[in-house]
Amino acid sequence: MTALAPDAAASPARWDGRRVLFDMQHELQVVPCAVSPVVLRELAPGPCFKTEDILRCFLAARSQLEAAARSKLRRRALPYPTPLTVWSSDLEDHAAALRMPAGLAS
Repeated sequence: MTALAPDAAASPARWDGRRVLFDMQHELQVVPCAVSPVVLRELAPGPCFKTEDILRCFLAARSQLEAAARSKLRRRALPYPTPLTVWSSDLEDHAAALRMPAGLAS
């Protein structure tokens, strides 16, 4: 497994050969998450095939992925599935929620 840490505050992203695994904070809990390289290719410009490239793409898209995961978690009840997988549709749902007027968001 290959790991790459953007800084000391965030957990290192890990490539397990099929997906990037990462942890994020949500409501004082650490939530294990996963994202496929296919989703990363949709978000990050440039090559995203070798392990180093995949992790670089992940780092470029991490804030978007974590925002989509938080949005997904707000709509779910405990316990969360582990790892929580971030799909392209989760990114689209999060973007749609951001465009929605505040009164209609619930």
